Amino acid sequence: MSDENIYIKNKKAYFEYHVLDEYVAGLQLLGTEIKSIRQGKANINDAFCTFIGSQLYVRNLHISEYS
Repeated sequence: MSDENIYIKNKKAYFEYHVLDEYVAGLQLLGTEIKSIRQGKANINDAFCTFIGSQLYVRNLHISEYS
């Protein structure tokens, strides 16, 4: 297992929105999703998080199919 951490941040969101709170969270991903992200095939431009009950969910995050 690699000790490499991948951090993705939507810098554009800070210019378009007033950010009230910040949360640090991890995602549970499959192996193919991790490989796609490492290849730069993830799009977070329209992504946002929302609480459903006590859990935080990511919406509109697109990870392309690994090839």
